[in-house]
Amino acid sequence: MAAMADLYALILAGGASSRFWPLCGDEHPKYLFKPDGERSLLQLAYLRALACTDADRIFIVTGAAQARRIAQTLPELPAASLLVEPARRDTAAAIALGVREIGRRDPSAHLLVLPSDQLLEPHQALHQGIAAARARNDFEEFIHLFAVTPTRPEGGFGYIEAGEEVAPGLRTVLSFREKPGEEAARRLLENRRYLWNAGCFLFDIRAFDRELARHLPSHSSRLRPVGDGMMDPAAYEQLEPISLDFGLLERCKALRAIALAADFDDIGTWDALLARLEMAGKPPRAALSVGGSRNNVVAESGELVGIVGDSDLLVVVSGKRVLVLKKGAGQGVKQIARLAGDA
Repeated sequence: MAAMADLYALILAGGASSRFWPLCGDEHPKYLFKPDGERSLLQLAYLRALACTDADRIFIVTGAAQARRIAQTLPELPAASLLVEPARRDTAAAIALGVREIGRRDPSAHLLVLPSDQLLEPHQALHQGIAAARARNDFEEFIHLFAVTPTRPEGGFGYIEAGEEVAPGLRTVLSFREKPGEEAARRLLENRRYLWNAGCFLFDIRAFDRELARHLPSHSSRLRPVGDGMMDPAAYEQLEPISLDFGLLERCKALRAIALAADFDDIGTWDALLARLEMAGKPPRAALSVGGSRNNVVAESGELVGIVGDSDLLVVVSGKRVLVLKKGAGQGVKQIARLAGDA
């Protein structure tokens, strides 16, 4: 696959990952997990970007507390390509920061935005979808979402109501719903018009600026460059913490969907991560199990763990924090993190 001319990539890498308590927060960002047992999610995201554009047009936006870990994980990334947020203000602000910095280099750049903590394979599907969208004469009028076919009800995902096909693999967007909840997700799964939002975006940065000014004017005005063209840190800290999905996409009418035939996995729980490791043939270390116990594993720990009389447990030990999780109950971990004061 050839790199695409004038395409930039921005990787978002700043989440707290409380669903993976006790391995969460700035010390254990989710994107450092290795779902194949070898490469981290961040490294896989970088390879995904590299399949579409040149290395010198790939940028990562993160917070100050995680910048060192990213530099260690991706030593090939130039220091100037690591954009550090003055404060954590969710994805709308992080993407706007990246757009401003890339816009200083190329005011008419096309930008691919990728999360750092998911799987989207194969790379060819992403490459082909980008090429198809950019081939349209009206490309610069829309913010493009990447859509995949749902395989289960997921109340925490975004859902795209797709309309007519304007070109092979390219659909109009009738509506966008972010995190509808489990009951609504079950209904949406039955309606074949609805697709999962894969969390990736593609746009001409001028289209993004236009829609940001329309739907999040405080972000647009406060993130204007000052003086030497740099961002005002104090203005950034005043921004409302809001995701791009809630702040812009649910309100925006200038949306198109790029339908991908791809394997998408948000890897949003311990259960999902364990499933991926088992698929790769690299499951976590087994716990010592007696008294009828079976299928018990220990993740990311050097401690010796023994389990008597229960099965299908995951044990995670991190310092003074210990998680004992029944497999299949991973959605509840975020509540534990909240109770522990870590979310």
